[in-house]
Amino acid sequence: MHKYNDILILHPMDASTKFLEPFKDSFGVNYYGFSSDTIYNAKAKLGDLEPKSLIVFIGHGSSRGLYEPDEQHIYEKYFLDAMWGNHYFEKHDVILLCCRSNEFIRKIDKASCLIGFGNIISSKRELDVHNKNIKIKKKLSEEEIALFNSYFVDSIIKTIKLIENGNIIFEDVSKYIAFFINKCVVNILKDRSNPNRVELARLLFEFRDEIEYQNNAELFSI
Repeated sequence: MHKYNDILILHPMDASTKFLEPFKDSFGVNYYGFSSDTIYNAKAKLGDLEPKSLIVFIGHGSSRGLYEPDEQHIYEKYFLDAMWGNHYFEKHDVILLCCRSNEFIRKIDKASCLIGFGNIISSKRELDVHNKNIKIKKKLSEEEIALFNSYFVDSIIKTIKLIENGNIIFEDVSKYIAFFINKCVVNILKDRSNPNRVELARLLFEFRDEIEYQNNAELFSI
């Protein structure tokens, strides 16, 4: 099994990403949460990594980049766009836990391998935006969205722990995230006390099915 030189969990912190704080408890010194005032420090930590390291970004993003923390929840300023992503991610393995990172990773050809995700509905505000643009609306309470968040966060933490302990290789990351998500879905569907269990399970299935793995070593022979 490959042993990474370092593991860095980067978390741009604002009120909308507090549900990601379990990463801090799970990874200790490998976790770095940063605010708008410490963006330079976060980039310095990225720049200090020796290849090959594992980089995990947990926050907000789009098909064009990874956002800085923003207490106003506007999200216009990029922490890393494609140009700087290629600079900082070169020769590293990368997991980008943020919206539409499965599209953003297609712009990153300098990293070794990457994992990206689709549209992640992690708040009532994001649910409202999603429902505004589609005919068939999703019906989820804030409590159910919080449950969804806890399920996928726990699944990804368990998977990264397997990497950290040398039990799996990066190529298997998406498979193990899907495995843990599937276990959550089974438990949800067994809970007949929740009349909305099918909708919650569907949201987790969508999260699972939009995970993308990109191996640049094979695509670009790096």
